[in-house]
This record gives sequence, structure tokens and C-alpha cells, in this order.
Amino acid sequence: MAVLLMAASAVTAGPALRADAVVDPAGAIQRQLVPGHGVKIVERSRMFMFGSWSTVKPVRGVVGFGKGKIVATDMKNPNLGLRGTRNICIGKRGYESYVQRDPDDPLPPGKTWFTYDRPPCRLVLKSGFVDLADQDTLRAVLATTTDKRPAGVYDGVRTTLYQGTITFAQLGKAKPNLRIGFRSKPTGKHGTWKVSWRLWIGGDQLIRRAWSSWREPNDGPNKSPGDDRYYAFVDDLRLSDWGMKVDIKPPPADETVSSEELHD
Repeated sequence: MAVLLMAASAVTAGPALRADAVVDPAGAIQRQLVPGHGVKIVERSRMFMFGSWSTVKPVRGVVGFGKGKIVATDMKNPNLGLRGTRNICIGKRGYESYVQRDPDDPLPPGKTWFTYDRPPCRLVLKSGFVDLADQDTLRAVLATTTDKRPAGVYDGVRTTLYQGTITFAQLGKAKPNLRIGFRSKPTGKHGTWKVSWRLWIGGDQLIRRAWSSWREPNDGPNKSPGDDRYYAFVDDLRLSDWGMKVDIKPPPADETVSSEELHD
């Protein structure tokens, strides 16, 4: 699903800058992906559907790193449940808090978490389709830079703003298994659809803010003739405390029930 490219996100046309030749945040991020460390994130997102933009509260959390990859996340989402939820993902196993959830669908006494492995956890660090932990994708994005200028201070670091647009076809070349919408491939007419992006990069080449806007086809199996042809999205990711010590652990076993037990 995706974000409507708004006029405010348009960039000055012109030949792409060789951003990859002067800055390498992809390499800088890869050097951060070591066990026991991570980064804090705050994600603000909006979605356009049924003729209006959604308004949601920021999702906050910590992303934990392993040997060259993301291995765990601990996120608090105030937009779900009665008073928000907390999701911990470790490998393929997920844990969701049920505190203050639907009183008509309670957990067994003494249980405040349920654990699941389907659908699997999404161990990612990205703004929309701009995957910061995937070197090929991030370098493909930076190769489409059309503007570069000094920007503000984030996480106590003065940054340089890089921005541009990239097509789904270009993203698909960097990530061959890429899908948009529910099941569409980034080819044909959808291959020409564009993602508008902005990256605020510090002098240490680490990204402190990643913003993107795009649209994706409404190609779900239950689509009706009168439904929207596409959905639109804006995603704004802030990153801080790169390299902080992180130790994300599962919740206590005696407070957890499995999804299989819930549905027996």
C-alpha cells in the first residue's frame, strides 16, 4: 500500500547527482549492525483512503542489531487496542501485549501477552520502500538524488538533506522479490509509479531522518468496482542514538500465552 505523491514533495528536475560517490550511508549503517547494539526510532505515518488522510499517533521503539542484520524490535503503538499495544519481535517469534485490549476478548487470568509466529515479525528499518538496512536498495535510492543541501540538526547532529524520486521498477531491480499493494509486481504501468524520498544524513554518514511518499494499487482480493484504485502513504522516520546498547528479551513466560492455545 502506498502514498500519494503530493506537489509539496516534488523536487527540481535535473540530472541525478552521483550521491553514491560522495556519501555511503549504506556502508555506515552496515557497520552499525553488530550484536548488542541498535537504534531508537519514532515513526509518523499517514494514509490516504476513502477520500481523506488518516491521523495517527507516532509509533516509538528500539531496533536491535545482530551480525549484519536486524534481529529484534520492541515497539509501542498507541493507535491499536484500547490504550495502545506493545510488540516485541525476536527472530521469527512475536509477542504482543494485551493490556487494556478488548474486554470482550480477554486473555486467561494472569496472562498479559500472547506470542505468535504467523504472520512472522517484520524485522525492518525503513521509511516505506526506502529500506535503510538493505545496501542495494539504499544505494539505488541515493543514486536518484536530484538535490542536496545543508539541513537541520537531528539527534544533536547537523545533517545534509538528500532528496529525489525513484520508480518502482528501479526499486525492483535492487530488490527482485519486491511487491507493491497486495500482490502486484513493480513492472508494467506500476513500474513507472514513483516514490518521492528525503534523507537527512549526518557527517558520520548515518541517517537521522528518512521521509517518503508514494502510492500503491488497491489490488486486494476483496476489491469492489467502486473502491479506490490506489492508496497513498507518507512515512516519516526519525532515528537517534545509533550504536546504543540493546538487549531485547521476550516477556516472562508465566505471563504469556501462545496464539495456538488461544484458538484451541
